[in-house]
Amino acid sequence: MQCDSVTPRDQRAVEQLLDRWSAIDDEAGRRAAERRREFLRRAGRPLTEYQFGERPNEWVHRDWMRPLRFLYRNIPVGVRMQIKKRLAK
Repeated sequence: MQCDSVTPRDQRAVEQLLDRWSAIDDEAGRRAAERRREFLRRAGRPLTEYQFGERPNEWVHRDWMRPLRFLYRNIPVGVRMQIKKRLAK
């Protein structure tokens, strides 16, 4: 039994689709930026670029923490909960 419903597309058709989707995405981005500018203008707020700040616990995911995370994950759950309670304060 052969399934003909799934056929590979030729490279040119794929590139055309990607170009079309890229244009649609660019237009959506432009419209979103315009809505944001209009909202800030009406609210009387300055137009600034959005800054992604570091989350409070981002340091936990740094490479130097890998050995400590490994040790923490492999200690008994009761001890982990006690450490977590102490660190949360």
